[in-house]
Amino acid sequence: DNMSHETFWRLQKDEIKTIRRKSLSGDYRFNKYKLKLISKGRGKAPREISIPTIRDKIALRAICDFLQEIYQDVVSFDLPQDMVVSVKEAISEGEYDYFMKFDVANFYPSVVHEQLIKRLRAKIRDEKILSLISSAISSPTVSKPRRDDLPSNCGVPQGLSISNILAAIYLLNVDKYYRANKSIKYYRYVDDVMILCDSTDSEEITSDLLPRFKRLGLKVYDPKENPEKSSVGYLNKDDFGYLGYYFQCGVVTARKGSVENLRESLLSIFTGYKHSKLKSPEFLEWRVNLRVTGCIFQNKSKGWMYFFSEINDETLLHELDDFLKRLCVRFGVTIKLKSFVRAFFQIKYNRRETSYIPNFDEYDITKKTYVLTHYFNKSVKGMTDEEIDYHFNKRISKQVKDIETDVKDAGY
Repeated sequence: DNMSHETFWRLQKDEIKTIRRKSLSGDYRFNKYKLKLISKGRGKAPREISIPTIRDKIALRAICDFLQEIYQDVVSFDLPQDMVVSVKEAISEGEYDYFMKFDVANFYPSVVHEQLIKRLRAKIRDEKILSLISSAISSPTVSKPRRDDLPSNCGVPQGLSISNILAAIYLLNVDKYYRANKSIKYYRYVDDVMILCDSTDSEEITSDLLPRFKRLGLKVYDPKENPEKSSVGYLNKDDFGYLGYYFQCGVVTARKGSVENLRESLLSIFTGYKHSKLKSPEFLEWRVNLRVTGCIFQNKSKGWMYFFSEINDETLLHELDDFLKRLCVRFGVTIKLKSFVRAFFQIKYNRRETSYIPNFDEYDITKKTYVLTHYFNKSVKGMTDEEIDYHFNKRISKQVKDIETDVKDAGY
């Protein structure tokens, strides 16, 4: 919509009234989404992300909140870390000897609109709401809008606030069916399915699962035919990865690619400092330490260490601390580094009380002013508290977005 966040911020009350009026009358229509491609690594097709206009982003958030309220009793959104905890516990109990990992091919683009709306209609009777959701998922994603762009009749755009909950609703019956099976342990995070079971049941599970997903228009790779996509193995001798974590006969660590992503992002901060005209050691220290500890912002825990808080590989954490010390020597800087080891133990055992990890939600105007002036060289002279809040949130949002790139492709 060619509108900056700052412009929208000034007009937000009128914009929200417009969204409300059009939604209630059944006239709200979503604009075309802007296509953003995110690399998934060499040899892999990039992930297609849909970027909505600011107004549409608010409408989508409202739909998401509505769906979460309607489906709160039947749809659970476990964090990857919570699922990893459950996997660790299930393995340690020794009830299962086998793992089965299934990859759903092109999950989001394969969702059949007609089937999705049918499932939504079971709980939502208001046709205006269903029409609004239909408009949201059928609006095309384009790099450059053209008049002859056709609505999409299949797939849920990726990257929207409603994407995950719509996907969960689409697979609600499948998830319910497998979770009710007491002889297995079933996990699904978006398009990654994992089952812990008895090895003697594995073939029966595969022959049941593949057609069950196929009836929804979803292709699941067969472990025998596509072992590079879906995999199986024995828990006591075969390594496997899930949700960015890597399980190695008792050792739970981070996937190598995730560790490399973190190292590269830390290196890029030092490189950016080296080529910066300002060369502020204080800003360098603040950015590096934020990368180490992560933070809490808008009631959410952010960062690599939070994501991988369920590892038990302390050696890796010491290696990362040593890596940072070597970077300081290499770039000739003296800064007070925080520690991955200490951040890990604070997150694990002192999460609620710790002051080691910044909680930006608890910053008052004085602290926000300090961050803006001290680290971002932003004068707050003449600003109201509301304006200081805006500029603080804008800059922290940018830093948090950078932090999230460390785990954006952690394994799902």
